[in-house]
Amino acid sequence: MISLKRVKQWGLLWALLILVLALGLGYGPVNLTWHQFLGSIKNPALPTVSNVIIWDIRLPRLIAAALVGGSLALAGAIMQALFKNPLADPYIIGASSGAGFGAVMVSLLWPATQALGLGAFLGSLIAVFAAYVLARGRGRVHMLTLILVGYALSLMLGAFTTFAMLADRQTMSQIFAWELGGIHGIGWEHLTWPLIIMLGTGFLVLFAAPELNAYYLGEEQAHYLGVNVILTQTVLLTLASLLTAMAVYLAGLIGFVGLVIPHIVRRLYGSDHTVILPLVFLTGAVFLVLVDIIAERVPGIGMVPLGLVSAVIGGPYFVYLLIKTKVISS
Repeated sequence: MISLKRVKQWGLLWALLILVLALGLGYGPVNLTWHQFLGSIKNPALPTVSNVIIWDIRLPRLIAAALVGGSLALAGAIMQALFKNPLADPYIIGASSGAGFGAVMVSLLWPATQALGLGAFLGSLIAVFAAYVLARGRGRVHMLTLILVGYALSLMLGAFTTFAMLADRQTMSQIFAWELGGIHGIGWEHLTWPLIIMLGTGFLVLFAAPELNAYYLGEEQAHYLGVNVILTQTVLLTLASLLTAMAVYLAGLIGFVGLVIPHIVRRLYGSDHTVILPLVFLTGAVFLVLVDIIAERVPGIGMVPLGLVSAVIGGPYFVYLLIKTKVISS
């Protein structure tokens, strides 16, 4: 039975998400008056310029930001539980770079197939399992080794992606802008399958909350509690890779969401994944919608890629976590 406290937690985050979505609908490079904004809310079917801006341009972009933020945060929560370390996230261990490389290769080799999502998923999956296998060796996974392996893979995949872009200079600028992280130009037609896959995958992850709780105690404890360690790791890493791949497909490479959000949610609400997984998804959605609003109009610059703003916010927090976990000395 769902407690009143949990209902309040969910309700607060849903209210925050609705609030930031409403803020994003009214804020952007094109200024809308309160009269235009309220008129579009009341009469969304009228063929007005403000309706096109709000319902056909801004709302799909904001929904994409919410999906991407929630999915990356959930993928980070999975990885942090599996590896029992707050430094794990899709960006750091190579999942995002792998997804980006896979998507770019598909777009260059088979441009007519519209299989960017599949390429991103396969690239992410291969990168994650390569980092995991290399870091594990013959024993348990050491987090510092995983970070270093993931960083090395990210550098190599980034270099391969750059070579692929140089091989087709006509599309290089478009791919480069996509890699920086951005969701401009997303319409309703781009959201159907990512929406179904992201929400469906997130729903499946909720059923794995008891296994994630066991993993958070360590692999040996999870085994003693009856968890099939190898099978569960494989399934959950595949789900995390799918969430990451869909996020990269929609928005390019956006770092630190999967690192920062799960860590903050755990500090606020504890480590019971039956409680925090929905909160992680909602918090990630709220966070990236706010980041998107900031990226829409930076004072003195104008519109900037979403990934740059996310890196400016998440980078210092990552350094803080490195110091706190004594990966680097304070």
